[in-house]
Amino acid sequence: MHVTVTGKNIELTRALKDYLIEKLNRAQKHFEHPLEAMAILSVAKNPSMAQNQTAEVTIKINGTIIRGEESTENMYASIDLVADKIERQLRKFKTKYFQKPNKVKENHVYSIEEEDNEEEFDLDKLELKTVNPNKDNGSPKIVRSKRYPLKPMTPEEASQHMDLLGHEFFMFINKETSQVNTVYSRRDGQYGLIEPEL
Repeated sequence: MHVTVTGKNIELTRALKDYLIEKLNRAQKHFEHPLEAMAILSVAKNPSMAQNQTAEVTIKINGTIIRGEESTENMYASIDLVADKIERQLRKFKTKYFQKPNKVKENHVYSIEEEDNEEEFDLDKLELKTVNPNKDNGSPKIVRSKRYPLKPMTPEEASQHMDLLGHEFFMFINKETSQVNTVYSRRDGQYGLIEPEL
């Protein structure tokens, strides 16, 4: 596996990089071809945050984005958790959804995840805006907004990608109606679909 590591508010030591790469390489065993991964290790500047050390990993494979993020008080613990999550998602992807390249009819990129360093890992030109979270007067505020291109797909495909990303909801353009829809995870383990009423 080829891993590109970026640090934010943290010194990327050789020991830290080697530990991350070693942990992520366990997921490579599920695939014959080398995987490309992008990792961001960051420490939040806010001293009031207990779990301020975050490890994010994104892998693009066969037109799909696999992503994991974990935060703890210790970067090595965050790496352990995110590596386990990525391995589970890749195993699920291979057993449920993976098609060998010669059998793929279309190569869709269905989801774009936020990345703060687009120069090293450009996920289709994601625009990301962040506002200062320290300016708080007690009421909830929007602290981050994301823009990404919505891709046409079926609700079943959207559910698969939501599942692989580990999200609770997923917005997409319905192939059949050409309208923006949202799938979401229900408490009973099933999926729901939200469609606009025109």
